[in-house]
Amino acid sequence: MKSACTITHVEIPAPDLTLASAFYAAVFDWKIEVVIENSYSFFMIGDTQTGGGLDASLKPAAQGVGTQLVINVEDIDQYLHKIVNAGGAVTQEKTQIGDGGHGYFASFQDPNGNHLQIHCDN
Repeated sequence: MKSACTITHVEIPAPDLTLASAFYAAVFDWKIEVVIENSYSFFMIGDTQTGGGLDASLKPAAQGVGTQLVINVEDIDQYLHKIVNAGGAVTQEKTQIGDGGHGYFASFQDPNGNHLQIHCDN
């Protein structure tokens, strides 16, 4: 049975498309395909059918405003280091979710000003 109401595509604001493409490729190893030069790129996550777009016409929301995109990673500390090295900024260090059992998260800002989170089980 096909899943109904599944999220199939996410768009990340990318006023500087070149910067966004380089950042997400370097940090998360996403495959980037430029569709419209300086305007829109697709990204694919590994060998999955999951991905979305980097859209130069969209503007980032302020911290604490709007939907939060959470990216699952194996090691938060390693990815926070990669984020900073690629030009992002850590906005919340690794934090346990609740009393345990739900893993950990950390928040960051990408070079275009988007606020996102990463998550891991341990």
